[in-house]
Amino acid sequence: MASATARLSPRKRKRETKPTPVPVPVAVPVAVPEPPRPDGPDLISQLPDSILHSILSLLPIKDAVRTGVLSSRWSPLWKAAPLRLDNSSFDPNPQLSPPYWSWVAIFRIFDSHRGPIESLSLTLFTPSEMDRFVESAVQRGIRRLNLVASYNKAAYDYELPAFLLLCNSLHHLSLRGCTFPQALLPSIFPNLRELRLSHVRLPTDLLSKCGSLQTLYLTSSRGESETPIDISSQSLRKLVFYSYSKQPTELIIRDAPNLESLMIGQETTMLCKLTILNAPKLQLLGFLNANSSALQLGATLIERREEPSIIFPPTFRVTKTPCHMSMLSSVKTLAIEVEGYFEKTIPHLLRCFPYLENLDILKYEGNCDKCFLTKGMWEEQGSLCFLDHLKTVTVKGFSGDQCDVELLSYLVVHGKVLRKIILLCSKHISKKFVETKKRQFCIEMRASSDLVLVFFRDTKRSIHFSLWNDMIL
Repeated sequence: MASATARLSPRKRKRETKPTPVPVPVAVPVAVPEPPRPDGPDLISQLPDSILHSILSLLPIKDAVRTGVLSSRWSPLWKAAPLRLDNSSFDPNPQLSPPYWSWVAIFRIFDSHRGPIESLSLTLFTPSEMDRFVESAVQRGIRRLNLVASYNKAAYDYELPAFLLLCNSLHHLSLRGCTFPQALLPSIFPNLRELRLSHVRLPTDLLSKCGSLQTLYLTSSRGESETPIDISSQSLRKLVFYSYSKQPTELIIRDAPNLESLMIGQETTMLCKLTILNAPKLQLLGFLNANSSALQLGATLIERREEPSIIFPPTFRVTKTPCHMSMLSSVKTLAIEVEGYFEKTIPHLLRCFPYLENLDILKYEGNCDKCFLTKGMWEEQGSLCFLDHLKTVTVKGFSGDQCDVELLSYLVVHGKVLRKIILLCSKHISKKFVETKKRQFCIEMRASSDLVLVFFRDTKRSIHFSLWNDMIL
């Protein structure tokens, strides 16, 4: 029996076997709603010019200039706003001498802008270009100025002009690779508060002529450390000194009646001979290295003497006036460096700070050789005066060797108001390690019932204290 499909004609069979077309979806455009437009007037443009000037002064210079295309209301605003300009932001590589187009950009900004200049940073311009920009900045009340005349191998010999030394509006000045005139006026920088000198020779009479200077940062290199740095200033309150020189450096605080903070770079203090003659208000001092060549505090001199034998370490001599040791009674915070066997000088050092409250110790791990340590050395000192005031102790590089145990057990037993001892360990800290050290420190015999021991794993390999590192660098 033939099927029904077979009985159909070939034409009808072809029509019926044709596949049914599949409908193709058609994308229907969706109307995107427009963002709502603010109802009412432009309130920002209605602000007074003084407020808009303050806002524009906080923007990057490129963004501040672009606001001039918004409307006729905004067109003249940036030209009168306080200007903050750093030419390194225009250079693809600020370590190299600025190209011509950078000089043109700075020139056009100076030519268009007519308002006051808040801050200006110029890097590696020629002396004539420097003079041109600096003179314009002085005329428009510059407050912060940064001049870089040398970087690596690139350098220009730029001598500071006289009109800059007499600028009344300047409060902060940073110089790198510049020079001062040989003959200074009786009074310079009348309102300067902060001065930063990097690779700049400090004239002997500079500080005495800056009657308002409060903060001084000194960074010197090899050629600048040959002569002693003599500090005499009636207004100076903070001094930071850092030297990259491999030669011995001498820093003398001759007369600084208002100096409150003296910070010396950790790499600097090793080769620095520090002499403090008159600083009655000094409260923060560091770093002091027990291995430094010489340290003089008033009439007390702690001096290192090299021994001819290479087996034994150098010895130290402490000389003082017959009546008493000179003391810096105002110092509350002290940071010192310790290198193993040189701990013998620490008692003499700490005697000079009878009212010490915070002691930070930077210890080199692995440099303590037990054969040079006199057992019971600390107990022989008795109760030193500073133990009546000491509140916190921080030890970075704590390893738990005999040197650490001798020192910390002494502080625990005799520290009458000691509240916290922070130990930064580079090794793994286990519960057994902590309990062992507490027992070795004689924690049960502590003089202060409020004393707390805090152990931290110091994962950073840097040999700096973060606190002191931030303040110095």
